[in-house]
Amino acid sequence: MVVQLILGHHTFSLAGHDRGSYVAFRLAMDHPGAVEKLAVIDSIPIIDHLERMDWRFARDWYHWFFFSQKLKPEAAINADPLGWYDAIKPGLMGKEAYDDVVSALTDPVVIHGMVEDYRAGLAVDWKHDVEDRKHGRKIQCPLLRLWSRFDDLVDHFGDPLPIWRSWANDVQGHPLDSGHHIAEVRVSSAISMLRPSTDRPFLFALQAVLEQRHSLPKSRW
Repeated sequence: MVVQLILGHHTFSLAGHDRGSYVAFRLAMDHPGAVEKLAVIDSIPIIDHLERMDWRFARDWYHWFFFSQKLKPEAAINADPLGWYDAIKPGLMGKEAYDDVVSALTDPVVIHGMVEDYRAGLAVDWKHDVEDRKHGRKIQCPLLRLWSRFDDLVDHFGDPLPIWRSWANDVQGHPLDSGHHIAEVRVSSAISMLRPSTDRPFLFALQAVLEQRHSLPKSRW
């Protein structure tokens, strides 16, 4: 929130993908007067993840728990970053975006920050969700929930809309014809889902940062 104020944004609409959606969710919960509209992509709240997951999630998303350990995750990733992130391919996202991702994944400082985010998810983020639920706090602005049709979040947790409706009173949702890396391969589709209703663009808190060459149009939601 401090960063937004420095940039001159006292109120704004906010969208986040994957881990970035938790940043957006927490900002909307903690500063309800600032966020006019919220969009979350490919996520459900941390507390719902932890309460609903089973052995299949632990099998497919084991890195959640590995990354919560001290030191070893960074050592394992930095030993062979592209071996660890072997699903990242230039054919999937184009060479320019691929080169940007590789430059981040081969930077130990970036890797530490990414792992710290997962550590926070199983510690402070979960505690915040527990407190919010205990006190009946909800998102005050309209919420748009988008998800990748070809990812596995729905397979693990079912329809995400009822989950998010326990956290907000005004919830809409749509699937996107995409795999998980929406920012790299389906950015235009994601933006087109943000339908017109405000003169200002969404601010994005994305796990994979949108490339600067994409000029975001006025908000489409």
